[in-house]
Amino acid sequence: MKPFYFPTPIEDTERLVLLDWVLENHDKSFFKDAKMRGNRITTRYTDEQHFCFPEEATKIRNKIADALEFSKNPLPHFSNGMVASYALPGDTCYAHRDPRWYPSLWTVHCNVILSPPESGGDLFIENVQYEMPTGQPICYPVSEMTHQTTLIKGEKPRIMWIFGFCVSPTEYLNAQEKFK
Repeated sequence: MKPFYFPTPIEDTERLVLLDWVLENHDKSFFKDAKMRGNRITTRYTDEQHFCFPEEATKIRNKIADALEFSKNPLPHFSNGMVASYALPGDTCYAHRDPRWYPSLWTVHCNVILSPPESGGDLFIENVQYEMPTGQPICYPVSEMTHQTTLIKGEKPRIMWIFGFCVSPTEYLNAQEKFK
């Protein structure tokens, strides 16, 4: 099992819609502390009755799900299986694994950097550093692989969108093989 990059990056127009949404909304009450001992706020802890993601987010999630053949599965227990993240300078994420939302299914995230920080915020999965090019989703089973990020430095926040899925190990490994 390894992380892999989704082969079709998000179109720049789609990325900018998501980025603008985060920039326009990060100071609203539905962005809450990420509870990762850092300096980050997310939509993870607010249900979708209190806000609405842009239509482009659902279109992108569906595009990824269809290509990875993840579309028939349940979603993680956060708004439409997605999280918007706004990590300020000084943020870091300690090494951890996310929960399995369903006992027999892995929790998989396809993370997309919408706007990178000046420096830092580097992703490590199982102690291996992975690049996170802007607009290029990286997919990995967050419930099965220990992951963390380094300290964000400079003045710019790291703005990211997470597309989450719950899949069987076989489905993940098939997608990994398809897109390696």
